[in-house]
Amino acid sequence: MKDKKPTSRDVARRAGVSQTTVSYVMSGRRAVAPQTEERVLKAMEQLGYQPNFGARALKSNRSNVIGVVIPHHSGADPASQNQFLVALTSEARRHNYDLLLVTDDEGTEGLRRTIDTALCDGLLIMEVLSNDPRAQMVADAQTPAVFVGIPDAHTPVIAIDADYVWAGQQAVRTLSKRGHRSITFLVPGDETLRDLNFIERFRQGVFSEANEQRIHVDEHRVYTSYEHTLDHLAGLNTRRGDALLLAPGVPTDDWCNALDSIGLTPGSHVSLLASSWDPMRSHTLMHPSYFDMRMGELTHQTVTLLLQRIHTEAPNQPDHTLVKPDFHEGETLMNQH
Repeated sequence: MKDKKPTSRDVARRAGVSQTTVSYVMSGRRAVAPQTEERVLKAMEQLGYQPNFGARALKSNRSNVIGVVIPHHSGADPASQNQFLVALTSEARRHNYDLLLVTDDEGTEGLRRTIDTALCDGLLIMEVLSNDPRAQMVADAQTPAVFVGIPDAHTPVIAIDADYVWAGQQAVRTLSKRGHRSITFLVPGDETLRDLNFIERFRQGVFSEANEQRIHVDEHRVYTSYEHTLDHLAGLNTRRGDALLLAPGVPTDDWCNALDSIGLTPGSHVSLLASSWDPMRSHTLMHPSYFDMRMGELTHQTVTLLLQRIHTEAPNQPDHTLVKPDFHEGETLMNQH
């Protein structure tokens, strides 16, 4: 005899909650206490419960699919993008949502087609520009969406990102405390990355704090690959005692290794501070000073904001959330005092 499939009632009984609570955990329609949600998810796993999403979609007019809208940039870091998408997928599955990857190389036209097809309950829009035309389109259509990045402040959309302005300011403060009065600031040179909002916000933080402290910033546009890094390093005329600050999108490992290869070891001969670095996937023996943009917390809040928006009205003013990064001081800073 075939075993009877467990039901939401069985899950509720095992978790010691109501069926309504089980429904809220699965749909994300209302916030549930973390401990309660954990009990429900554990009960589902123990019972092998699989919700019938097809039947639920017909009944509720929901697809339980989140669209992730991401354009292609030739200079982007695919490893970093993939890491963020994997984290998003894991967080979405906790709420029984699947992700649909939508490439919007056609810009607003591609996004309009995605909105009109109504395949997704909501959209997560990535690679945000400072003056992103997609923001006004989402606001006009009142489509449930969350921007991962901060578009124009006047557009009434929901947006979230790490606080790159604070990170840029903190980077300059850190180098200043080490006695540096001049900073070589390296930013991505690829044309497809120049208008990305998070890079520009980091840059704003750097220059605002540098102006406040009267620190000279010498900005240079650089390109990825180790070969390009060596070429740029030769042109920078870097000397002992210099301070290098790497903007988002500039490969930390390559610059650590390239500096060391010409006898300017970061931490001993020059200071190097990176806007981001992944210690689990590094290709250098050094331990740079860097900012952790707290991807786990960022993806958790991103999905939570979208699920809340799916069941509420569109905002009538900008709704921006900033997640403060953690700073990790490594071995690549020196004292100039």
